[in-house]
Amino acid sequence: MEDESSHSIKLVNFVSEQQLDEAKRTRGERIEDGTAQRDRPLYEILKENKDKKDAEFNERFKHRPPKALDEDETEFLDKLEMSRREYERQVADEEAEQLRSFQVIFYLTFFTMKKVLKLNYPYLVALG
Repeated sequence: MEDESSHSIKLVNFVSEQQLDEAKRTRGERIEDGTAQRDRPLYEILKENKDKKDAEFNERFKHRPPKALDEDETEFLDKLEMSRREYERQVADEEAEQLRSFQVIFYLTFFTMKKVLKLNYPYLVALG
């Protein structure tokens, strides 16, 4: 008996044309079994089905009140806000330092050029 079950072959149920026509008449054409043709691409059908499921899911949770934050969540959000402020402060400090450095370099360059011009071209300095 065990020998028979190991060698058994599963038979595929074939459907005749008459049986197919009868199925179409009794229950209508269906895409799943190939009795109807799709008039739209599969992508559109699947996207439509997904959108329907998403809408149903969102509708179920639409009217629920939001959950209150627990202590761990508020602590995490506070730390996140503090780190964001610290980062913004560091960026502002770096920008201020770079601006001061630029101003120092600019004035040193300006006064150095003025001295060079005064020494090499004294008549230009007298004009202006």
